[in-house]
Amino acid sequence: MKNLNRLNLGYNNLIGVIPSSFGNLTNLTFLTLRGNQISGFIPPEIGYLTDLTYLDLSANQINGFIPEEIVNLKKLSHLDMSNNLISGKIPSQLGNLKEVEYFNLSYNNLSGTIPHSISNNYMWTSIDLSHNQLEGQSTTPHEAFGHDKGLCGGIKGLSHCKKRHQIVLIVVISLSATLLLSVTALGFLFHKQKIRKNQLLKTTKAKNGDLFSIWDYDGTIAYDDIIQATEDFDIKYCIGTGGYGSVYRAQLPSGKVVALKKLHSWEREDPTYLKSFENEVQMLSTIQHRNIVKLHGFCLHNRCMFLVYKYMEKGSLYCMLRDEVEVMELDWIKRVNVVKSIASALSYMHHDYVMPIIHRDISSSNILLDSKLEACVSDFGTARLLDPDSSNQTLLVGTYGYIAPELAYTMVVTEKCDVYSFGMVALETMMGMHPGELVTSLSSSSTQSTTLKDVLDSRLSSPKSTRVANNVALIVSLALKCLHSNPHFRPSMQEVSLKLVSTKSFPQPISAISLLQLKNEVI
Repeated sequence: MKNLNRLNLGYNNLIGVIPSSFGNLTNLTFLTLRGNQISGFIPPEIGYLTDLTYLDLSANQINGFIPEEIVNLKKLSHLDMSNNLISGKIPSQLGNLKEVEYFNLSYNNLSGTIPHSISNNYMWTSIDLSHNQLEGQSTTPHEAFGHDKGLCGGIKGLSHCKKRHQIVLIVVISLSATLLLSVTALGFLFHKQKIRKNQLLKTTKAKNGDLFSIWDYDGTIAYDDIIQATEDFDIKYCIGTGGYGSVYRAQLPSGKVVALKKLHSWEREDPTYLKSFENEVQMLSTIQHRNIVKLHGFCLHNRCMFLVYKYMEKGSLYCMLRDEVEVMELDWIKRVNVVKSIASALSYMHHDYVMPIIHRDISSSNILLDSKLEACVSDFGTARLLDPDSSNQTLLVGTYGYIAPELAYTMVVTEKCDVYSFGMVALETMMGMHPGELVTSLSSSSTQSTTLKDVLDSRLSSPKSTRVANNVALIVSLALKCLHSNPHFRPSMQEVSLKLVSTKSFPQPISAISLLQLKNEVI
């Protein structure tokens, strides 16, 4: 495949090492192996990919040193090797990569000093070296990070480095980085959305006179095709309802099946529902992840408004867990994968997007399953960007039974609200039902003897393999930590996602592991 231009193998649970034969893919411009279980060294042959502009090896278990051959990738604009086990020093030659805009080596085992070629690089706009064992050698912030205030604003997390003048750096970062990063990120985001909006308008005019817009779809969809496929949204094609509108199944003339979420006539007159519709379009048109439902387009017709999604054959996780027949397909391995998929999507939203996105309504009803029981997060009508310079106060939204308790009295949304909701869904997936009062009763003496086996879905036999049993126990343990009443003690979704792709052994059988033990387990 020497003519291959883009290779995306992210979030596939790949194991093993990066093959040196990757060096033969000399026409690659885009390569991501993010979010797998890849180990071993980065092969020096990576330096042969001289056309590469985007390289993401993050969230794996890669060890060894950073090969100096990476300096040959002169066209790189995005380099991310964060969340690995990489050790040694940062090669000073990396500072010669003049095209880099995003540079992330955080959460590794790097040591030594920050090379002057990097700290004095005026061209790079975003640098993250946090959570390593790095030391500084300079005596002033200007010497360490250049004289350009933009560079100082682009460096994150330096309070985690071992610098002699740490207090001065924290002051500089707190005053400049917050302002510069937030303004830059917001500007970039709005600029990107403006471009996207202009592109959509152009596409719309070419098709149906400012009425219909489709992007990133393998075929042509016309408004008339949708109306014909649903017989003008006949009730017999309706397959459910969401936070707003009704959902329909439509088979297009090409044979492709899509899902349509259509606003009711009275909802089109309500500013709240219109805002949710627009919010979902804006969010899903700019974020892409294999575990976030795919939005193909939308319609703004004077007769109706609807969104066009990838069709998820198995419906919601909520319904499948409550179907006594279909639930048997959802065995322990598939349930583990469902939870991993949700965690991966939320980790991407909270930590890997331009600005953090908070979903605000994670529930089993908003987790959709395809024919292979792969899970996707859906329903972004209430999602919002987390503004670091705002109080982030909000109206209380979400699904009863999944809302973080602190929202009721603080009305301030944070990513830890999603973490709490995820904990509820993860427990529900393992138990086969909503946890209900189980979470609050864990501290009482009556439940101290409750074992993991007591709460697992009794419709399935106990996990037979040790590996699957360990994964189930790990998920329950992480879920209980996500449900901590104090949001500050909940893990981040990035931490949860990374833990879920690692290995954890529980020496006791499921019947002997208590919930209190899992709640207090150090992971």
